[in-house]
Amino acid sequence: AGVSADCFVFLNVPDEVLIERVVGRRTDPKTGKIYHMTFSPPEDEEVKARLVQRSDDTEEKAKVRLEQFYANVDAVKDSYEDIMVTVDGNRPRT
Repeated sequence: AGVSADCFVFLNVPDEVLIERVVGRRTDPKTGKIYHMTFSPPEDEEVKARLVQRSDDTEEKAKVRLEQFYANVDAVKDSYEDIMVTVDGNRPRT
């Protein structure tokens, strides 16, 4: 509909890192704030006690999502190869 992309950013992250990020994610149902149990845990024990994990944030379901990603990624990348920029999505924070 007259819209075209200027840039396609491909974040390159190892599967095991993606799975770790997904599996550790938790949400506070009271505030909606998202935490990660390893990288950004809540400091307050009361908050920690009420955190919930999404039903699809399991290792098994993350692996299924990765399989779907790999089944489609080449076709998507081929469509945007002229404007694609690959970024290391696993580099340390600065």
